[in-house]
Amino acid sequence: MIVWLNNNQGFAMSLLTLVYVVATMIIVIYNRKTIKEMQKTREAESRPYVFVSLEKDPRDSWFSLRIKNYGKTGAIVRSVEIIPTPKFVDEARPEDFLADVVIAPLQSLEFYLIENEDETISKGYSVSVQYITVDDKEKCYNDNYSVALQYANQMAYSEYNTSGTNPEANALRTIANHLDSIKRKI
Repeated sequence: MIVWLNNNQGFAMSLLTLVYVVATMIIVIYNRKTIKEMQKTREAESRPYVFVSLEKDPRDSWFSLRIKNYGKTGAIVRSVEIIPTPKFVDEARPEDFLADVVIAPLQSLEFYLIENEDETISKGYSVSVQYITVDDKEKCYNDNYSVALQYANQMAYSEYNTSGTNPEANALRTIANHLDSIKRKI
C-alpha cells in the first residue's frame, strides 16, 4: 500500500485538493446564508415601524388618532387609509393630511376626532399604512391591520405619587401633568 501511495502521489494530492475545494465551497455557502440572515436582522432592528391607533384619555369624551414611529429610523408616510373614515375637523381624511409626512424615531402625531365616543367605539376600523425609510427611499413597507376598541370603556388613569415627596408636591405634579395634557390637546 505504501508503494502504491508513493507511485500514485499525484492522484492522492488531487483527491485531497478536491476534498478541500468541496469543503471550502460548503463553508462559503453557509457563510453567505449567515450574512443574509444578519442583514435581514439588522434591517428589522433599524427600520421604521409606523402604527396608527385610536387613543382615548379616560378623562376625555373623545378619541384621538395617533400615528407613531416605533422604529429606529425615520419614516416618510406615503399613504394612510382608515375604513370607515373617522370624522375630523373640516371633514378632512387621514390620507389628505398624512401623505408625505416625515416621522422621526419615537415621534408621534395626534389628531382629535370630532365624533361621539360611542360612535367611535361601535365601529371596527381597518388601517392600511404605507411608508418608506428616510435614508433608503426604495424600501417600502405596507402594514394592514384592524384597530380594536372594545377595551375603551375599561380604560382608567392613575395618579402617581413619588415616594419621599410630600403630598403637596405630588398634587402639584399631578396638576402639571393635567395641564400638559390639556396643552397638547389645544
